Parts: sequence; C-alpha cells; structure tokens
Amino acid sequence: MNEIIEVVEKETSEPFIIGYRFSPEEYENPGIRFEDTLYLVDKLADKDLDYLHISIGNYKQVSRSENYQDKSMIEYINDKINGRVPLISVGDIRTSADAEEALQNSEMVALGRVLLADPHWVSKVLSGREDIVRESVSVEERDALRLNTGVWGFMEAMMPDRIK
Repeated sequence: MNEIIEVVEKETSEPFIIGYRFSPEEYENPGIRFEDTLYLVDKLADKDLDYLHISIGNYKQVSRSENYQDKSMIEYINDKINGRVPLISVGDIRTSADAEEALQNSEMVALGRVLLADPHWVSKVLSGREDIVRESVSVEERDALRLNTGVWGFMEAMMPDRIK
C-alpha cells in the first residue's frame, strides 16, 4: 500500500483517489479470519487512504468467530478505524431505511443488487417516491435494463427472488 501511495504522490498532479476494498472473513481453512481483518483495517486506517470499502453480502452480517458476534462486522470495523478513514458499507441494502441503518456505522453506502433491479433507485428514494421502486426484473425487461449475460447470471444465482 505504501508503494501505491508513493507512486500516486510522485506521478500525479491531479487528485487521485486511493481506497482499499476487502472481504472481512473467509470460510475456507486456512483463510482470513475476522480478527485478521480487524488488525488489517487498523493498520490501513493509519495510511493516507481516501476510503476503506467492506465487501459483504449483508450489512447486518455478524462474524463466524464466536469472539465477534455481539454486533455486525461493519460495527466492529467502524469502531476499529474510529473515524481515521471513511468506511463504505454494502450488503443487500434494499430500502432507504436499510441505507440509513448502514450509515450509522459508515460514511457511505454502496448499492449493487438494488440498482440492477432499478437503476433509478436513488432518485426515487431522494424524491420521496420509494413506493415505486422496482424490486424485481422480468425476463422481458432484461434488454431494456441492459443486463448482459454475466450480470443476468449473477442475478439468477444471487437474487432469484428479484427475477419474475
């Protein structure tokens, strides 16, 4: 990470955003354990980074580790970095209430699956029209939404409840 920061400082005159996206734990053995991630983010938070971005399936998800099940992984990470670097949370955020809850432990929220079903989610939510957000996609709407084969395959595998 230090080398990346040094190259950016040396080679750029315009602002250049540097962030780090990470998965907090792995199921494989051996694999990354949540305790390892807390150590990593503590060290990364002292670097000259613009953000840390957790990669997780659900923003409420708790660790598999018995030592870290009192609150969500995002809460533990937010506590560990303690405002030293902005945190981006993600993970099955479907409603404005989900986004607001995720923002209790992060500075930003990334949206993925919800935008595949409705690319206008943000403008609808911000204009008070959340009631018309599209929650699922029909096969007939696939082309209009420009959902290519790879994305459609992802949706079938990861979001079967959102395909009509």
